[in-house]
Amino acid sequence: MQAINYKMIVIDSESHSLLLIDGETNEILSELSYPREYTPTDIVLNKDSSIAYVPTVGTKKEHVIFKISIKDFKMSLDILPITVPYPFQFALEERENKSSAYIAEPNGSLYRVDLGNFNITKLALPLNKVSCVGLATSNNLIFSAFEHSAGGTLTAFDYEGSISFQYDIPSIPTNIVITKKGKLIIPFTNTAFTGEGIAIFEAALDVVKAPKVITLQCPSCPNALSFYPCHAAITPNDKTAYIVAEDSASILVVDLDLGIIKDRLVIGRSISRLYLIADTSFAIATSYLFSDLCLIDLRNGQLTATSSNDRQFLSSIAILNEKTI
Repeated sequence: MQAINYKMIVIDSESHSLLLIDGETNEILSELSYPREYTPTDIVLNKDSSIAYVPTVGTKKEHVIFKISIKDFKMSLDILPITVPYPFQFALEERENKSSAYIAEPNGSLYRVDLGNFNITKLALPLNKVSCVGLATSNNLIFSAFEHSAGGTLTAFDYEGSISFQYDIPSIPTNIVITKKGKLIIPFTNTAFTGEGIAIFEAALDVVKAPKVITLQCPSCPNALSFYPCHAAITPNDKTAYIVAEDSASILVVDLDLGIIKDRLVIGRSISRLYLIADTSFAIATSYLFSDLCLIDLRNGQLTATSSNDRQFLSSIAILNEKTI
């Protein structure tokens, strides 16, 4: 097996700690405990992997963001001096030497948090009977995917909170991921009248066009295999998306240029998120069901290793870009 040299930060909910792990040796390089009254909801690295931001939910409804500084593969933790809205969804944007976090509450209320002066700006009001299932940012827009009784909606906001465009999706979106070239990947699951699939939007365009849709389950075939596509990992060249299909314990390999499924990798266990390891054919998968990590060879879909059961890992992890640290 080829050498796999990488470092990652994971969150252990059992010990209430963050671990910086050498993936090649499994050595814990740094470990930080965090206050037990906070539950992390995500972890997002800045561009040079020097800082990780961890939004958390507080037991006393005082939600905060941890700032994890990373130097020489050691971590230090600071709690930003503000309380934030409930961070159901979280996205980071870095532009013109300014960093901002975007937070969506479960009801769709959208906020911008200036990570320099800690000002919080409310950008969008809550929507009626919706749930925000994902956020993504580009150079000039914030994209949000909403689930509601009629299916779902993709909404694009500018940085002042004005709606740039909306597009209704008949099925239920489960996530939203943006590629470096500006394509939006929205996996969706079925309703009583629609099937499962993947919608690919050309988000870089000023005017939204109908997406390219890849159907996974036909609505007229209710007994067909259920996939529940829920997460996407994009290769650095933006040519391939690996779509996690949680219910079918598999990964769908999508050619983003052609808009077709090239392959289906049967993993044999439920996974929830996928993180590619740079310059290798391997990825780390996390699981809501098992609270563990597994190493997958994407060349053949082989599960090559699984973490021990003495840890309870959250599904959000961060793989460091070692070329910048």
